[in-house]
Amino acid sequence: MIASRRGRGRGVHSTAMPAAPKVASAPASADAILAAIPVSTTVTVEPVSPPDQERERAFTGPFSGIGNWVESHYLVSLSVLFAIYVCAHLGYSLRIPLWHDEIYTWNIAQAPSLGALLHLTRTMDLNPPLSYLLTRTTFRLLGVGTLQTRLPEIAGFWLAVVCISLFVRRRAGNAFAILAGVILFVSRTTDPAIDGRPYGLMFGFGALMLVAWQASTMAQERGQRSHASDLLMGLAATALLLTHIFGLFLWAAIVAAEATYSAKCRRIEPVRLLALLLPLAAISLYVPIFRLHAAATFPPQFQAHLSDIYAYFSDRTVRELKAIVFTVLVIAAVGGRPWFRPSSRFVLTGPEWVAVVCFLLTPVLIIARLTHEHAAFFYRYGDAAMLGTAILFTVLLCRLTANRPAAALLAAVIFLFFSSRIQHTYMFVSQGRIFRHTEPTIVPFTPNPMAASNLPLVINSGLVFTEMNNHESPQFLDRAYYLTGGPVALHYTNATLFEGMPLAIAAFHLHGRVAPYPDFIRQHPHFYLLANDYDYPEDWLLRKLKDDGAKMDLVAHVDDSYRDHNLYEITVPTPTSHPSF
Repeated sequence: MIASRRGRGRGVHSTAMPAAPKVASAPASADAILAAIPVSTTVTVEPVSPPDQERERAFTGPFSGIGNWVESHYLVSLSVLFAIYVCAHLGYSLRIPLWHDEIYTWNIAQAPSLGALLHLTRTMDLNPPLSYLLTRTTFRLLGVGTLQTRLPEIAGFWLAVVCISLFVRRRAGNAFAILAGVILFVSRTTDPAIDGRPYGLMFGFGALMLVAWQASTMAQERGQRSHASDLLMGLAATALLLTHIFGLFLWAAIVAAEATYSAKCRRIEPVRLLALLLPLAAISLYVPIFRLHAAATFPPQFQAHLSDIYAYFSDRTVRELKAIVFTVLVIAAVGGRPWFRPSSRFVLTGPEWVAVVCFLLTPVLIIARLTHEHAAFFYRYGDAAMLGTAILFTVLLCRLTANRPAAALLAAVIFLFFSSRIQHTYMFVSQGRIFRHTEPTIVPFTPNPMAASNLPLVINSGLVFTEMNNHESPQFLDRAYYLTGGPVALHYTNATLFEGMPLAIAAFHLHGRVAPYPDFIRQHPHFYLLANDYDYPEDWLLRKLKDDGAKMDLVAHVDDSYRDHNLYEITVPTPTSHPSF
């Protein structure tokens, strides 16, 4: 009977319970009867708080029927979530073309040889090689395209959703396991996680390492061998460290949890320790990445600052906090006071809480490190914290509602509808386009407004120049230029982000040309410029032209497929007199 409630996370962890002593004077209580029943060793969960089976079975009221159905049909419920997940991300790939960083993945994965691929990961994109190898394999199996570029990350992020769900399931039951997966799925981290970059895979391998570690410790508590879980944890840790440098922080979170567990048990498990430490051999690949990253210069607006900690959590959790508040209000309206019966203790063990808190601290540690190095911080760097956020919010709601499945179901529905992803998914499914997947629609850049078609076209942004190479015709790109500034770029932006564009053109066989600013102006004082309404932190050209007294006439506003969409006609009056910086 208890073993059948394995998914609820309320089993007993010992191998067998001793028989209850015989009592002749009074009828046996329910607890005594249960204590007399031998418990199968297949039960996988140690109770963190005293079980209360009668209370669990007594859930009644609105939505309790469907909540209990979800509780008893975990795989079916997970399959429904998977269907929503697939449709949402097919729709995303239909709407959003590959952007600059994804195009690097797209090009590196198509390197002519494995040796060339490994060389490009060390010199051009500065990431460990596993994500590019998986994308390369996808290209070989399914062809080259936008969806294929993102497919490994889409699969990796789904692995993260499933593993976070399993982690919670072992302690809080099936309904709250589904809620944890939903919270991670609809979080702000989803878009960068399913881009053709290593983040989705990093989250997937990090979550797999977490759930394998949990399974290993639970097996040890039952007195069973945990070699299979330890092997899985070691493989996940190796893949994690071969995917992204920031995977080190997720690895460290599990190490901290294991140290806490060993201190609690006063025993070190050698096999599990080896599974944690042997994957560190992968960081030998980081040496050239660290060296080249240290040589880069970033605009002050991109550089990490301790204030980014508050900004990050405000951006990444505000929608979740609103959904949590709305969920509590709905539960109060639907179930009233009986639905709010907080249990006395949280459902996770102490070492598991250490892992969750360390996940939450990931952006704090990354920001602190990058602040010291004056390096750039983007929110996606810290998004491993969303693994911890999904667990934290789920556990808090589980405790608040005494593990009521209907509360988890209501919360899951609310989180889904707080996400705009569901709206886009419904639109694409209803149109039928999602089932005949094609490339995203890109309106080609048409230079029709140009009065003189023989003038060169300068692309202000290195991002746009790279993206155009993936979307525009070679004939158009033959007249396109990107200008490097050298000391001029440093003077205006304190950045050298795109000064390596000649290397990118050579490595990826891009169309278009690169020229130093003084040389180009000397040869072409009259040209067209595609730029934005304002300069981004890494863009310096508009400011330099203004200081040089250039005449800038707005010719047209072109399609918004790119960040730069204003077409200017530029005339530089004194092309030979440019101050040096």
